[in-house]
Amino acid sequence: MSSPGAAKRIPVVSSLGRTARLTWLELVKLVGHKLFPCILGIVLVLTVGLGLVGKHFSQGGAAVKFSNYSLWVVSETYALRIAIVLLTALGAMAMASEAAARTLNTMLARPIRRLEFVLAKALSLVVASLVVVAVAAAAGYVVGGTVPDPSTGGRVVVGTDGEPTWQGPSGWSLSYGDVVDPLYPDTVIATRGEVTRTILAGFLLLVVPTLAAVSVGFLLGTLIDSSGLAIGLSVGASVSLVLGEFFPLFVDYLGRYSCNSPVPKLATLMFNAGKGSPPVWGDALAGVWVSVVYIAVCVAISFVVFCRRDVTL
Repeated sequence: MSSPGAAKRIPVVSSLGRTARLTWLELVKLVGHKLFPCILGIVLVLTVGLGLVGKHFSQGGAAVKFSNYSLWVVSETYALRIAIVLLTALGAMAMASEAAARTLNTMLARPIRRLEFVLAKALSLVVASLVVVAVAAAAGYVVGGTVPDPSTGGRVVVGTDGEPTWQGPSGWSLSYGDVVDPLYPDTVIATRGEVTRTILAGFLLLVVPTLAAVSVGFLLGTLIDSSGLAIGLSVGASVSLVLGEFFPLFVDYLGRYSCNSPVPKLATLMFNAGKGSPPVWGDALAGVWVSVVYIAVCVAISFVVFCRRDVTL
């Protein structure tokens, strides 16, 4: 004879199972849709392209010099800025396309709850965002690590004439190492572990503003039935915030309240960490908490609006 507690847990388990299956179906739809593969392709092209350009500067006679850590950060964060704009459109399309195609009634006619349906949509977007950030970080790591830079890694070799020379990695081997003083190769400014931990922590925190931008698009897609209008508004808002980073007046007065405010702060912090500077997380973490508020508010409103809306055709 089953206990009352076990009987009460069965609906919860069933609901979680349905949500997991719906999330998997949404992920399959995302992979099959043209926009998500395009986002991954654009991120890869931009990350690799920027890395190769920076590598050329590092090896040539240009005034701009990039270390391998610098290339990893710069190529990934600039590509991620474009990806955030496209992911915002993906978030808007996830909900608005269902209303525009009039498939909501078909989906909700099945034995699923509205909360399960919208939760599956949100979870699939979270997974998609994590994949995009991970792909950009991995691509930037591979390209950036091919730069033989005397300030990061390598070793001092004493030749047959008794003169010490710096020998860096050759070919396409990854050259990440301790950050040292080029004039005094034995002086370690920051160890490889310290720099890598800081940069990886920065990448993890970059997921938060990415999800904040996606949640804004998700909210617009929930409020607006027109797929084109929802995507247009979400992309316009995202592009405006990115362009606002180049205007000091916007940054000083409104930038701290935007959902993507941590992105330039984290990028600068990670870039400086690649040169051996110790991380100061204060302003970046404050911006991350602003992004958390955006996520909480947008997701809560989206869930309430969708669960209460009339989808009768």
